[in-house]
Amino acid sequence: MSDKTIITKNNLKVIKSEIDWLKDIINVRLDNHFVLSESPKKIPAPPEIESLDSYYSRWIIKHELDGFDRLIVICSIANIYFPEIFDKFLIKNKGLDKRFTEFSGKFDADNSRFIPTFGTINFIYYGSNSNSVFDSNNIFERDYKLNKISAIYFSNEKGDEFKMSKVVHLNDDIIKLITMGENFKPDYSTNFPAKLLNSDLIWSDLVLNPKVMDEVENINTWLKFKDEINSDPKLLKRINKGYKCLFYGPPGTGKTLTASLIGKKNNIDVYRIDLSQIVSKYVGETEKNLSRVFDIAENKNWILFFDEAESLFSKRTSVSDSKDRFANQQTAYLLQRIEEYKGMIILATNLKPNIDRAFSRRIQSIINFPVPSFVERKHLWKNSLKDLADIQTKEINDIARDFEISGGTIKNIVQFSWLYSKRNGGIIKYKHLIQGVKRELIKEGKSIEGINNG
Repeated sequence: MSDKTIITKNNLKVIKSEIDWLKDIINVRLDNHFVLSESPKKIPAPPEIESLDSYYSRWIIKHELDGFDRLIVICSIANIYFPEIFDKFLIKNKGLDKRFTEFSGKFDADNSRFIPTFGTINFIYYGSNSNSVFDSNNIFERDYKLNKISAIYFSNEKGDEFKMSKVVHLNDDIIKLITMGENFKPDYSTNFPAKLLNSDLIWSDLVLNPKVMDEVENINTWLKFKDEINSDPKLLKRINKGYKCLFYGPPGTGKTLTASLIGKKNNIDVYRIDLSQIVSKYVGETEKNLSRVFDIAENKNWILFFDEAESLFSKRTSVSDSKDRFANQQTAYLLQRIEEYKGMIILATNLKPNIDRAFSRRIQSIINFPVPSFVERKHLWKNSLKDLADIQTKEINDIARDFEISGGTIKNIVQFSWLYSKRNGGIIKYKHLIQGVKRELIKEGKSIEGINNG
């Protein structure tokens, strides 16, 4: 039997023991609540899980979670997989013909089930001990243990204005980690409006200006040694949290590709944030949406890539009306969250002057991606046409010299030329490339006079 199989079996046993503990503590709490005895039953302690090596126990031990923390975790799991455990809270107060207010919770009429809230968890663990209930409210603070490791989030629906009415959820990555031992790669959703950025290219395919490549290597160096920085108190005092970069330059010059390949080279996932789902016209919604992204990404060792970042990180303006004030508040909030983020953030824009000046103090690398030089264009043409066409070196030199275009444009030209050659039953020829160049120049609104057909 493999080690993974043993750990998986152990994991089922450990989670079952936690579920049994939850059932026992609910029974004891309800008995104590309805049977007013001078000597109430003692609330059962959490089960011993250290002796069984499992994904769940490793995570509990690593983060030193106490009984209340563990109750939050197992209640969240039970709410998803074993909702019948909470059926006992559906009973009504016969005298008032209503459910017991002290149980808190919500009733899911569609599925005829009880949904535990933070108030329910408090009742299960503390009963009517008001002092302990007040102490437990630190769960809503950012330095609370489960928040620091981005393990939980709270419902934010109508009627959830009161803390006790909020449902506590485990983040999907934590559920997958403690139940299956797998790292979670989130799909695009309203909670996390981002997509995993991938590329079929490799690092050697990246063609950049030598000065740009030198700056990019600094980023790779930080990623290589970031654990050393985070573990050294002396370095932490002198070096900023995380690493923030700004890539700017014309479209097609390699900003997105570079971000993707930095992640690939360093075996780190890069998530491209969908700003259309982040930015909102409603006051406070942009901040809330962005906060959700940062909260999920915290402690995940991901690179966050904000393309077209000028729509988020714009210059602050003088305040002439309420809209200006809220826009400035939004920018200030973004500055704060970026500065606090411990991972890597890459901002990309075609319009560097539109970025708020305050960002420059918080950004370690500001890199200009110019239109490639003649030498770089030659490399791009050779790489793009390799194994696709038999174009003479002189012809590649000519087209690289005559047309100052970006790598993205060259890619479009090669794609057009390949398709055009297929229509004519042949292979890519120089004249096809010239036709592709003309097509791209027309798209950009540039003149094609004087360009022969090769």
